[in-house]
Amino acid sequence: MTRNRCRLLVPLAGLLLSLLCGTARADDAAEQPAPDLGTMDLEQLTNLKVEKVYGVSKFEQVVTEAPASVTVVTSDEIRHYGWRTLADVLKATRGFFVTYDRNYSYIGTRGFNRPGDYNTRVLLLLDGHQINDVIYESAAIGTEFILDLALVDRIEIIRGPSSSLYGAGAFFGVINVISKSGKQLDGVEAAGSFGSQKSGSGRLTFGKAFNGGEFLVSGSRYVSRGDDRLFYPEFNDPATNNGMADNMDRDRNYSLFASGHLHDFTLTGALVSRDKRIPTASFGTIFDDPRTKSTDRRSFLDLKYDKAFEGTSVTARLFYDEYRFIGDFAYERGIDDPPFYPATYVNRDDHLARWWGAEAQASRQVLPRLQLTGGARFRDNFQLELPNVDLVPGGRSVENDHSDLFWALFGQAELRILDELILNAGVRYDHYETFGGATSPRLALIYTPVEGTVFKLIYGKAFRAPNAYELYYNDVFNGYATSPSLRPETVRTYEAIWEQYYGDVVRTSASLFYNKIDNLISYEDVSATQVAFANMERVKALGGEFEVEGQWNSGFSARASYSFVSARNDVTDQRLDYSPRHLAKLNVTAPLYRKKLFAGIELQGVSRRDFTHNDAQVAAGGYAVANATLYSTALLPGLETSVSVYNLLDRRIVDPATTDHVQNVIPQDGRTYRLQASYRF
Repeated sequence: MTRNRCRLLVPLAGLLLSLLCGTARADDAAEQPAPDLGTMDLEQLTNLKVEKVYGVSKFEQVVTEAPASVTVVTSDEIRHYGWRTLADVLKATRGFFVTYDRNYSYIGTRGFNRPGDYNTRVLLLLDGHQINDVIYESAAIGTEFILDLALVDRIEIIRGPSSSLYGAGAFFGVINVISKSGKQLDGVEAAGSFGSQKSGSGRLTFGKAFNGGEFLVSGSRYVSRGDDRLFYPEFNDPATNNGMADNMDRDRNYSLFASGHLHDFTLTGALVSRDKRIPTASFGTIFDDPRTKSTDRRSFLDLKYDKAFEGTSVTARLFYDEYRFIGDFAYERGIDDPPFYPATYVNRDDHLARWWGAEAQASRQVLPRLQLTGGARFRDNFQLELPNVDLVPGGRSVENDHSDLFWALFGQAELRILDELILNAGVRYDHYETFGGATSPRLALIYTPVEGTVFKLIYGKAFRAPNAYELYYNDVFNGYATSPSLRPETVRTYEAIWEQYYGDVVRTSASLFYNKIDNLISYEDVSATQVAFANMERVKALGGEFEVEGQWNSGFSARASYSFVSARNDVTDQRLDYSPRHLAKLNVTAPLYRKKLFAGIELQGVSRRDFTHNDAQVAAGGYAVANATLYSTALLPGLETSVSVYNLLDRRIVDPATTDHVQNVIPQDGRTYRLQASYRF
């Protein structure tokens, strides 16, 4: 079966690439002949369209000189493809895939995905501010993400370990989201949408620039009833509503965002609150009980100072953050519960974290060919509360309060050995109260033999610190043993990249990588009724990625990619759970009328994912899915409208479930649609 899926996906990837290349050639020929690099003079060569990126080295540099494989997603792409969340963006990005358990979305990259681990191995930034919380270290990419996607200017997706600059969490990569500025908006924008599953949203944004500064404020609201008739055959019994979860998929959020810039200071604040019913009866909860739900509330304030002093750029940041998670889980009274308990009751996780910190960095060109960057970071997690209680008068409760500090120093040197050869070396030391220190180096050689051709060799080591949930969590059932001796996970990555630019419109990228992960943190059975987190697994992954993309003056753009990875659990010598070997992506934007009406088509292919579920070997089948969007600015000045259809062919798609579920796969949505409009004045 696996072989058959692969046979389907490989030709699909070939077909997608052929389609892209063929379409690209046809469109380019219509516009103008493709320039020949060999006949271009120096001025023409230096005018090649090369994107810039900030997040790789913490200063702005062209992508071709950045020591990483980078994808930059623009706000135009978000509109043209009708992407609703960061999860939608990552599904369309080379080497990434997403798993959804109808509560949270989980990031998979380069063959590694652990549904239920809350995205702890990818660092998520908003304007340089860390969004991962300090209890679960989770990177929220669904409707619980803190910024409305309509306020995103661009997203830098940086592959590979980046702990040499960012410390823990930048294990597989960094996602740096940059928001729009008040100057870009320059007025009021009102937006709204509605769609399938009785979904709707509204947003009001105001932005303005003035002498020496600018500001932007925005508020958003989203409500979705979700799929109100979800069927799970594992619960197909009259006692459990014949397997029907009625009105159990509700998803609601609201978010606020404000950012003001005055001279050298920028103050940013954001808040999101999201509650989601959980229809899958995970963790042994009562099936079809609306009391089972999760609520996430995330907020922060960030004051940044940014100034250049005689060739030295200085950035300093002071921040305050909060995160609260409330998880309500409805249970039937069991034989181990107190006899005075009612027949059913709710058990609650009410977790709260508050922290503040500061960081500073400086970057200077100390010699004509040498740029140095250095900095320090400090964070005080002064409130970490992980209580678990039964919402029953006189019921059981577990108090669980902690605090900790951490600090870090980092430095990076970029040496231009020759005009064509750059050496980039960085190292960071992080010190935690919980386990001590961790040192993370990164070394890269970047060779540009001719303009438009780039080779990169990169070695990096990164770590993920055990989080508060893994170290301290327990519940009233005493189902967890604390794990104070946990050590950090580490990954060593070796990567070779070849990027090629053809004229100023087409780019290809090919890379080979090898990841070796040690001390992977997983569940371990302590007894028949108790588990604990432990460093118990090792993983090796070998893979490659290829991508071709083009953008033409006509407005036509396309991007296609194929990824292959072989990931194995080094302890069991088995294929790694939840790991698809093949990913294929195609995104095409075509102007239909005077650059005012666009069609956006995307195809995504994911191969079969095998995994162990409750001691049985099972699989989530591979799939190919198509989405389509029509986007227009032609109706009225200032008015943008779009209509999107997701899962256009109504394919049946399932994602793997964790052992916290009775079911081994979680069905995903069939065909859905969304209509959206925004008006700027």
